[in-house]
Amino acid sequence: MKDKTALKNKKLFLMDMDGTIYLDETLFDGTLDFLKRVKANGGRYIFLTNNSSRGTEGYIAKMARMGIEAHPEDFVTSADAAIRYLKGTCAPETVYYLCGTESLKGMLRDAGLKVYEKKDGDLMQCSVVLLGYDTELTYEKLTDCCRLLMAGKDYVATHPDLVCPVSYGSAPDCGSVIEMLFTCTKRRPKVIGKPQPEMAYLAMEKTGCTKEETCIVGDRIYTDIACGVNAGIDSLFVLSGEGVLSDIEKYKVTPAYVFQNIREIAEVIK
Repeated sequence: MKDKTALKNKKLFLMDMDGTIYLDETLFDGTLDFLKRVKANGGRYIFLTNNSSRGTEGYIAKMARMGIEAHPEDFVTSADAAIRYLKGTCAPETVYYLCGTESLKGMLRDAGLKVYEKKDGDLMQCSVVLLGYDTELTYEKLTDCCRLLMAGKDYVATHPDLVCPVSYGSAPDCGSVIEMLFTCTKRRPKVIGKPQPEMAYLAMEKTGCTKEETCIVGDRIYTDIACGVNAGIDSLFVLSGEGVLSDIEKYKVTPAYVFQNIREIAEVIK
């Protein structure tokens, strides 16, 4: 593990949210102190989340409820990265089948992408299945996905998280649905969000920070910490959410630092 005092020199902290700075609607002790200290040190934080179930406006409202002032430029989501990928690789006339929330559907449409609706007729006009964290999941969506995937349509997922931390433990996330669909179709998607490095690259591009000036903070080895490793930036593993120390050996991914929680990081950088 690296010398923790070096964290005082970081200019950009890429922050996971669920399990790292809060759980459901409960802000973790030390979060506000940490955010204040980053700014006091002349740094900046960007909230980096794989959760594609809500748009930035939903996160801003949630942050406000917990006493954190946030703005659209303070976020990079797996939905942002997925839209960037789709616009860069698919034809403008592509019709997408979305297994995701109405919020994600609105983001796709705002970006100029055509999202299939049942009233549009033939399901098979869809060229790409896009799978997000769908808190509005129905059995019809699952069977539609199976039909399309077994017909050979392209397949993209916003992120691979198996579960989403909640107050009572965990709820199924996008990765669990990926496994369900694999059982039926033997198809696996192109994954866009963490652990892929694109979200970290996008955040550094937005801020002009270098890899040496940037680090990522998260509670999952296989997504947050792996994203940092893949992007070539330092990673801070916190044990306040889903992850446990044995995950380091399990996933063969080594963080630069390990902390019990966000309070401990706040004490280091003050």
